[in-house]
Amino acid sequence: MNIEKFLIITFDSTHLVMKIEKFLLDAGISVQIIPLPGELKSSCGFSIKAEIEDINKIILLFNENNIEENIYNIYLCEKIGFKKNFSPFNL
Repeated sequence: MNIEKFLIITFDSTHLVMKIEKFLLDAGISVQIIPLPGELKSSCGFSIKAEIEDINKIILLFNENNIEENIYNIYLCEKIGFKKNFSPFNL
């Protein structure tokens, strides 16, 4: 069975999701806005999907640009067929 792993980054506002997506794309990181998976909770209905390999670049950019840790959450998604498992992502 095919297993897909990726990151989901959540924010509390749609404005932040759009702003961070543009910021990451401008930095050369491949991301896309997706609907917030139902298994995750946030006051915003959207999230950012990113590749696991880019996590160090993302965190470095967030830190260099004073994007505070309390405005986002990062989750690891393991998708097996149609089933998705989410867990907080720890560096």
